[in-house]
Amino acid sequence: MSNLNTQDQPEAIVHGYVAQDVSEQAVKEGADVTLTSLFKKEEMTAAEQEVNDAMHEGVTILNGVMPVKIEKDDNNRATAIIVAECEMEDNVPKPVKGTEKRIEADLIVSAIGQTPDIDGLEDMGNEKGFFEVDNFYRHKTKEGHFVAGDIIRPHLLTTAIGQGSIAADSIKSYFENNDFKRRPKVDVHHFNLLEKLRETDLNPDEYKASEAPDELRGSDQSTAVVHNFEDRSAHEVIPSTELFLGHFKHEDRVKRGEAVPQGDDVIDNFEDRIIGLTEEEAIKEASRCMSCGMCFECDNCVIYCPQDAVFRVKKDKSTMGRYVDTDYDKCIGCHICADVCPTGYIKMGLGE
Repeated sequence: MSNLNTQDQPEAIVHGYVAQDVSEQAVKEGADVTLTSLFKKEEMTAAEQEVNDAMHEGVTILNGVMPVKIEKDDNNRATAIIVAECEMEDNVPKPVKGTEKRIEADLIVSAIGQTPDIDGLEDMGNEKGFFEVDNFYRHKTKEGHFVAGDIIRPHLLTTAIGQGSIAADSIKSYFENNDFKRRPKVDVHHFNLLEKLRETDLNPDEYKASEAPDELRGSDQSTAVVHNFEDRSAHEVIPSTELFLGHFKHEDRVKRGEAVPQGDDVIDNFEDRIIGLTEEEAIKEASRCMSCGMCFECDNCVIYCPQDAVFRVKKDKSTMGRYVDTDYDKCIGCHICADVCPTGYIKMGLGE
C-alpha cells in the first residue's frame, strides 16, 4: 500500500482484515493498494464476487506471483516487496527466474495461510497443528476432551456453531455415563414430537397392556400413543417427488441488492455494500419455505378426507407437530390425505 494519508495510522486500517477485506478497507482510507495472489484469478480461494468488488473499487490485483524478498530501510521498516511469477509444483509455489518485479510500499500486510497456535497443547495436535476428533467431536487421543471450530479445520462460523452443539450433546452423554448414540449422516437438529409434548405438559400416558387375552385391543382412543405423527426427519430427507406441488404457487426469490461504488467514489465510503431485506421482504422470502417433511397446518387432509376421518385436535391437546388426528373407525385407507399433503409429512401404514 502506498500514498497513505499521513494523519492516518496504517495499523488501524488493517487490523483484523485479510486479503480482499484489508484491500477494500485501505482503499476507502485513501491508499493505493496492490494485492498479490499465488493463483490465477479463476483459481483464487476468495469468492468471485469478493475479487470483482475489490477490482471495481480500485484494488490492483497481480495474479500468479509470489513474494520472494522484503526490502527494509535503516529503521527496519518495510519499503518494498519483490515478487516473481510462480509455478505450482506439488501445491508448492516455485518462483520463475527473471520475472522479478519490485513494488514500493508504505505498508505490507501478510495474509498467507492459517496456522493454529497450540502453545501448551502440543500433545493434542497432529503434524499440522490441528486437533483430530471423531464424529462426536471427542479428541481422538485425549480422553475427556471435546473440540470444535477452526482448530479441527478452518471453515464457516455456522460450521463451528454446529460442531459446538454436537460437542455439547456429547459432553452431556459423557458426564451422564451414557452410550454415545450413532449420529445421522446429515447431522442437523430435528423436531422431536415427544419432546415438544413434554414441553407443553401433554405427555402421553404410560401404556399398560390388558391382561385379559380375549379383550380386543385398540389404540385409536388411547392417550398412551401418538397417532399420525412420525418424526421421520431424523433419518430421511423428503424429496420433491413426495411433495404435493399443486399446493404451492411459484414465488420468485427475494434477493438482496448491492451498492458497489466506482473507484473514484470509494474514499470515505463506508456504506454497506449488501442491501439488506426490509421486514416485509424478509417475511415474503420466509413464506416461500415449503416445510418439507413437516406439518404446517394447511388443513388439506381435513378438507379432502371423504370419510371425515381426519379431524383437528382440540386446542387444549394441540401442539406443534400434533395438529390433526384420525378416527380409525371411519378411515378406509384411501390415501387421499397423503396425496394432498403438500409437504410429504403423511405416510400411510398400519396402526398399532
